[in-house]
Amino acid sequence: MNYIKESEEILKVHRKLYYSLQTLNKRRKKLVFNGAPKMPGAIEYNKPAIQHMDYSEDTFNDMCEIMDINRQIAETEEEMKIVNDILEEIKKEDVTLETFLRLKYITDYKKSMGEIAQELGYSSESNKTIYNIKTRALREFAIRYFGARGAKSV
Repeated sequence: MNYIKESEEILKVHRKLYYSLQTLNKRRKKLVFNGAPKMPGAIEYNKPAIQHMDYSEDTFNDMCEIMDINRQIAETEEEMKIVNDILEEIKKEDVTLETFLRLKYITDYKKSMGEIAQELGYSSESNKTIYNIKTRALREFAIRYFGARGAKSV
């Protein structure tokens, strides 16, 4: 496995996870707004008497969908937290590497390497410098995300 390429993909996906969270929250809000119960966990499935109540199939399906959306939101938030925590750790050691990763993959991903170089205080023609920063930043991220496996690939 190429952990540098995987790191790039994780960072690119991280940007999209913000939009995914918004969509998941909208879906949950729509289900709740349309009459699904607000607290799907309030039903105690371990009590047989409750299972025999007259819940319509639609309501039960909506509740299951809300529970699934809640799991998806939790998983998405956890993945985002992992990446954000790694970026904060990198920032403590080298602000330039963290800033590069955010500019290139998360916030201003449409900027060229020359534009990023200028934002970091380098000449836009300093290709060698900016590509060295990119390599160092991705290696640092790979080690922190993948651990020993990431360290072996760098």
